[in-house]
Amino acid sequence: MGGEGVHNPADLSGLEAGQTAILAAIADIDADLEIVDANVDSIQAIAEAEAILEEAGGELTTDGTEQTLYINNAPAGNYEPKTLIIDFANSTVTETIRILVNYRIAPAGPWVIDDRETIVGVPVNVGIRINLHEARYGIWITIEKTVGTNRAYDWQVFYEV
Repeated sequence: MGGEGVHNPADLSGLEAGQTAILAAIADIDADLEIVDANVDSIQAIAEAEAILEEAGGELTTDGTEQTLYINNAPAGNYEPKTLIIDFANSTVTETIRILVNYRIAPAGPWVIDDRETIVGVPVNVGIRINLHEARYGIWITIEKTVGTNRAYDWQVFYEV
C-alpha cells in the first residue's frame, strides 16, 4: 500500500463518447418528432377545415303564389350554397314557372334578386340546375307558377358546412 489511493484501471472515455453520441442522436430525434408533430397538426387542421357537402330538399306543390322553396335567413357565418336542382318532370306544356334567387348583402338588409329563371313548358332537360353563390347574410329561393296547373316539384340545395 504505497499510498496510491483508489484507482480504476478501466478507461471509460470510449463509453462517455458513445453516451454523448447517443444523447445527440436522441436530441436529433426529438427535433424530428417536433417537425412530424407540427406536420400532423397541419394535416389535421386541413382535414377539419375541409368543407363537408350537405343537402336540403323536399317537394313543393305550386299554388299560384310566390312560395319559399329554400331559405337560410341569417347564417352564423359565411355560408356557401353550391347548387339548386329542381325536377321539372311533372311539368306540361301549359306551365310557366318563375324561380328567383335572392341574397341579403347587409345585416338585416333587404333581399336583392341575383338570378331569375323562367321555365316555360317542359324543359329539354327536366333537371334544372342553378349555381348559387356565397352568402354572408342569407339566401332565399322562391318558386312561382304564373301560368298553368299547380304541380309538385322535387328540389335539392347543396351547400358546404
